[in-house]
Amino acid sequence: MELRILGPIELWTGHALADLGPARQRSILGVLLVDPERPVLLESLVDRVWGDRPPAGVRNVVHTYITRLRRALACASDGLSEPVGLIRTPAGYQVSADPGAVDLVRFRRLLKRAQQEGLGDQERSTLLQQALHMWRGDALSGMQSDWAARLRETLRQLHHEALSQWADAEIRLERPGAVLAELRAALLTDPLSEQLCERLMLALYLEGRSVDALEHYQSIRRLIAKDLGTDPSGRLQRLYETILRGETAVPALSPDRGDIRGAGPQSPGTPAGAAFQVTAAPHIPQMLPIDLPDFIGRECELDVLQRTLTQPTDAQPPAVVLVGGGGVGKTALAVRLGHRLRSAFPDGQLYAALRGSTGRPADPHAVQGRLLRALGTDPDRLPTDPDERAEVYRLALAGRQLLLTLDDAADDEQVQPLLPGSADTAVLITSRGRLSAPLGARVPHLAELPNGHSVRLLARMLGPERVSREPSAAATIARYCGGLPLALRAAAVRLNTRPHWSLSRYAERLSDDGRRLDELAHGSLSVRASFRASYNALPKDAREALCCLGHLPMSEFDAHLACPVLGKDFATVEDACEQLVEAYFLSVAAPATVDQPTRYRLDGLQRSFAQELGSGQAAATLDEAVPLSI
Repeated sequence: MELRILGPIELWTGHALADLGPARQRSILGVLLVDPERPVLLESLVDRVWGDRPPAGVRNVVHTYITRLRRALACASDGLSEPVGLIRTPAGYQVSADPGAVDLVRFRRLLKRAQQEGLGDQERSTLLQQALHMWRGDALSGMQSDWAARLRETLRQLHHEALSQWADAEIRLERPGAVLAELRAALLTDPLSEQLCERLMLALYLEGRSVDALEHYQSIRRLIAKDLGTDPSGRLQRLYETILRGETAVPALSPDRGDIRGAGPQSPGTPAGAAFQVTAAPHIPQMLPIDLPDFIGRECELDVLQRTLTQPTDAQPPAVVLVGGGGVGKTALAVRLGHRLRSAFPDGQLYAALRGSTGRPADPHAVQGRLLRALGTDPDRLPTDPDERAEVYRLALAGRQLLLTLDDAADDEQVQPLLPGSADTAVLITSRGRLSAPLGARVPHLAELPNGHSVRLLARMLGPERVSREPSAAATIARYCGGLPLALRAAAVRLNTRPHWSLSRYAERLSDDGRRLDELAHGSLSVRASFRASYNALPKDAREALCCLGHLPMSEFDAHLACPVLGKDFATVEDACEQLVEAYFLSVAAPATVDQPTRYRLDGLQRSFAQELGSGQAAATLDEAVPLSI
């Protein structure tokens, strides 16, 4: 059983989410769970839930909510060895449950363990990562009161402290790239945090991205000047100057306090900043990004992939190439699988974002260097010759039980130099392209989420109460999202930033084909941008075909029907359609037979994207061509 307040207030028993009733009722439970071993007076409950504007007869309201909560908790914990309940003592109301069932209690315990002196950085990082995984958004999400807002801010600072300590440990372990995404995400909610900014600048610098580090400093400097009328702290300014001078040594991170400090006083004649260093650490890489706390479904896929990657082989490494369209959740599945397999690979986990779909794919030579540094190779000893570095890379992997995850691969040419030379290291590759099964890999295709799982994901992100109030609208939203987790996340973010919107209103907005992709975009979450990346990688004929096919009046067609629309011969059109199938813009409605060519389908969000691409001229061409074909 899990009682959660680091996000929406929830009670989970196994995989089942309990119905805790309306928002105020859940808020009462949330107040009691903040410190489950301490009773709360009724007057304090009222103040923390309603503030200075309680309703008439509030005591009766509280008693009613307590009765309903007791009933809900008893139902949810029926059959458990330690059922959850609410008790009343002379000192007030209190939760009757194992305190360790509350995520905030477990978070604090893990944080305390991670701060023990003498702890190794790898163990410290693991503990802090476990603690950070418990966060699913703002603490006590959905609870509206001044007390909740103050507590939320306090807990947010505690989260930032844990994140900073985790980043420090990862940087000491020479894995600065692992912390970039999490630090950036936290800075979106707290852009003035110099504590987080310091870690981000240092991680960027150690990743060889000095320009990005300097640009981030200038950004926070302007924010601080605008909002606070002052300059950044001396610590941040000194780090900026160190990076600006391009010094090869940087501030060391103290494992005791997690702060950035000098390694010692400078001796006479030592260049400015040269007294700084990075402390050494064991080289058991754990480079995986943090797992998504609201991951839903994919159990069958996870089981198959787990069996494949953990089966012993004699000749070559176990390998999987997970392919699928943009936004279908390949990276999330790979990261979830990697965390599940942590114990199966005692020598660590390597992770590289290859950026194959961005138009700026990572250089495999540079990726080899990053992975070698994570494995403990002295950066000064990295060969610059590509062949020599490849040999050193294969030797570094040999004999180690590692999981190597290569995320968003562009093509075989990019992947080949990164593959191990022995069977000890398992390989998991994700790609939008159809790679040629390196190492004899299995090549499963990741499909869209079923509508039921899509609705469950919405409930996890929006809160079960909001979805249960409008189940039909939630199902409609899920259907418009086409089973793409990227689209579902974009939809959830838009709804969470607009709590005054009903699901029905949002579903109505999504029903407009012309604005659907606008509605499924928020910040970096953009279905259109994801599709655009795949579109840009297409050959010219396939791009032109997609522009016209979006304006066909039917969703299913064959190459014969498309020929007059595109003004091309059958073979050229069929090749273009097959390329669109490989890029996941088209699906196969019916395979070819002796008498009939393959029938293709263009629908859902892909059709919306294709319609945006088409020009007025293409639509005019269709008016003439399609009736003749029919």
